[in-house]
Amino acid sequence: MKPSTISRLIGLGLLVALSASAAHKKFIELGWDIPDTAFLRQFADEMEREGPFDGVIFQVTAKTDNGRTISTQSGWDPMPWKKEWFHTAVADLRAARFTNYTDNFLRFNATPKRIDWADDSGWRALAEKIGICAWLVREGGAKGLALDFEPYGENQWRFDPAAGRTFAETAALARQRGAQFTRSLAAEMPHAVVLALFLNSVVWRAGQADEPETILATASYGLLPAFFNGMLDAAPPAMVLVDGCENGYYFDSVEAYQRAALQMRSWTGPCLQLVAPENRAKYRQQVQAGFGFYLDMFVNEPGHRYYRPPLDGSRLKRLVRNLGAARDAADEYVWIYGEQSRWWSGLAKDKPWRAEALAKTVGKGRAWEEALPGITRAIAWTRDPETASRIELAKYQAQKTVTNLAINGAVSYGPDPGGTLPQGWGAWQDEQTPTGTFAWDDQVGKGSARARKAMRGCFLQSIPVAPGQIYVVKAKCRTQGNFLPNLMVRWQTSERQWTHETDDRTFPFQPDQGAWHASAGTVTVPPDTGRLVVLLNVHSQRTDDDVCWFDELEIYRLPDLPF
Repeated sequence: MKPSTISRLIGLGLLVALSASAAHKKFIELGWDIPDTAFLRQFADEMEREGPFDGVIFQVTAKTDNGRTISTQSGWDPMPWKKEWFHTAVADLRAARFTNYTDNFLRFNATPKRIDWADDSGWRALAEKIGICAWLVREGGAKGLALDFEPYGENQWRFDPAAGRTFAETAALARQRGAQFTRSLAAEMPHAVVLALFLNSVVWRAGQADEPETILATASYGLLPAFFNGMLDAAPPAMVLVDGCENGYYFDSVEAYQRAALQMRSWTGPCLQLVAPENRAKYRQQVQAGFGFYLDMFVNEPGHRYYRPPLDGSRLKRLVRNLGAARDAADEYVWIYGEQSRWWSGLAKDKPWRAEALAKTVGKGRAWEEALPGITRAIAWTRDPETASRIELAKYQAQKTVTNLAINGAVSYGPDPGGTLPQGWGAWQDEQTPTGTFAWDDQVGKGSARARKAMRGCFLQSIPVAPGQIYVVKAKCRTQGNFLPNLMVRWQTSERQWTHETDDRTFPFQPDQGAWHASAGTVTVPPDTGRLVVLLNVHSQRTDDDVCWFDELEIYRLPDLPF
């Protein structure tokens, strides 16, 4: 994060966190309500309506030749798989009509068995399994694999001196197996995104030691860095590896997420010190920092091991602050994990036994929105304020519960007698280059605001606002000549003095239908601000043939965010 961003987060808190550009960051759902491919096929549309995410981590179940049910959540054992067992899963994925869930991941767990590092046949079977999973993901159009290395059964990663090998010998074998595992994956999907719930971040303290092996030899995940080195050995250039930093569950400040990101990214950070020197450049190029985020922290009762108290009287506000910090610190992915509540209402229809099991937990398997009212909107706005505002505005417009606050936004009313500007509109141009003309044009559209030969100037309107309010601003333009207009929002005090210049927002115009271009943006009113000013800017119009027309100015206020 840039220093300016840090200072703004500290100075403006949640307002700025929600205003930050987050469109390229992705939120991925994982939970005890994990769906299988049949569920995705049946409920894709419903899932996108219910969960404010960019994708979901799913499991695959299948039947063996003898009718045994197998799952990618419990495939870490030496039993071979066959591709033909998974044809139905591929068909399910192809039939799942996702629009917004662009980044879906197949979960593969390091459970239930521990495979001896010297067991060639066992590791050959496991490598073939991950290859089948990669094939399934590729053929089904998913994004990649989510690897959960947590040993819910036997621990693959703890060094066992009783095996008769030294730690160094065992680590060398683990590295070979990591390469074998990844070569099989890459053979089917060289461009895969591999979202590991954790990699070296789980043993970062070892990277601070002068001799990391002395720490790793007794650590629960002591052999995982060696296995990961093997993955790096075999990873093709197009493959992306994400360290999902499950430790993010416990972070409770902006600084904690930033510190962990540096530990994963920095050339001198502890995570890179656990990477073989020959792989460090590859690590920097292909490994991303991600974060796990644990929702139950914000609904569990006081005294629970996993509990986050309110911030300013609101647990939702604490969630938004922490999730925004995770988003800003991550390179691309934040995976959001929940246990005792659910996102998918279809669970009760498709998997009643799972819904019943969740109902017996402390959280009683409630919908997340019931467990923490407002959580859906909170995640959506933290994920991507522009998308969230667009969806909300469309809903309120359909309900006819919002009003365009722009004066003469359709530009259908011409100037008062003796004037040139559309009614309700103002204009400004630089006194040093007063070559432009700003006027109402009744020949374009149903009326428009026309700027001609303006070196630097704008049309403008302002409305009274209050801190914390949210507005969507939209406009269209048509150009003739070689210059670039833009839509801009600035801020004034109630006394019309310019303020919060660092929070000015500029939105470019993008091609729309016909010759018109559209621009839109969402803004949150900064503290101590009394007016929102919309500027429709033009500059570098050098001849009479350089003309810009503006039309359909819209300003809408959305409901305040409770966080």
